[in-house]
Amino acid sequence: MPGIGATDSADLVAQARAETGLSRQLQQTRRELPHPRDAGSSGYPVWFRDAQLAKWHTGEATEVSVASLYRWEERRSPYRQTGAPARTAIVGVDMIHLATFLIAHSDSTMDEMAAFIYNEGGALYSNQRISERLKDLAVTKKKASIKAYQALNEVVQFRVYTFWNYPPPLGIFQVPLFRLIDFDEFGVTLEWCNRSCGWALEVFRVRKDGHYKIGRKFTILFAIEPGDPALLPHVHESVANP
Repeated sequence: MPGIGATDSADLVAQARAETGLSRQLQQTRRELPHPRDAGSSGYPVWFRDAQLAKWHTGEATEVSVASLYRWEERRSPYRQTGAPARTAIVGVDMIHLATFLIAHSDSTMDEMAAFIYNEGGALYSNQRISERLKDLAVTKKKASIKAYQALNEVVQFRVYTFWNYPPPLGIFQVPLFRLIDFDEFGVTLEWCNRSCGWALEVFRVRKDGHYKIGRKFTILFAIEPGDPALLPHVHESVANP
C-alpha cells in the first residue's frame, strides 16, 4: 500500500503546471503528510523530526544525518518533492508567443518559430529545444488539409445564394429537379512520382532518374440527369430510364 505522500494533491498541481509549460513551484509545503515508513526522500513527519531534534539537543544518538538536523532547526515542516530541474527554455511569455505563432501559422518551420520568438524579444532557441517543447505540449507535425478560402469569398457566397433562391436565368428556384442536369469535369495529368529518399554511403549523394511532366492531360466530362417521376418506367427520361 503506497504512502499518503504518493497521492498528495500538491503533486497533482505540480504535474498540471508541468503539462501546461509553467515553471515548478519550489518549497511548497506538503498538503498531506507521508507515512513514517515512506521517510527519506518522501519527507519525515513533523513528530519524527521533533523527536530527533530533542535527542540531538540532549546529546543522544540520532537516526538521521547532522545536515538534516541543521535543516530541521530552521524548518520542521516537510516540503513536497520538486522532482527534476525546472524548465528554463521556452517558458512564460516565450511559450505564449510560440503557441500564438502556431495558431496563426500552423505550416511554419522550426526556424520560423525561433525567429518569431526572437523578434518578439525572447531568446534565440535551437530546433532541438523547440522540438522538445512541442513534444511537451503534445504538438505533432502531420499532413495538412487545404481549406478552400475561395469558397468563403463574399462574391462566391452571393452567387450560391442567388443560385438557390432566384428563378432562371440567375438561379433554379421553383425549377423541378428532373429538369436539371448536373454537369462537371475534371482533368488528370502525371506531374511527378519521385521518391524523396534513398540509400548510399554517408560520403556520397543519392542520385536517381526523375519523372517529369509528360505533356499530356486528360479532361473528362460527365453529366447526371435525373428522371421524371411523372413518366412511366419504360418511357425515356423517366426515373428508370433517365
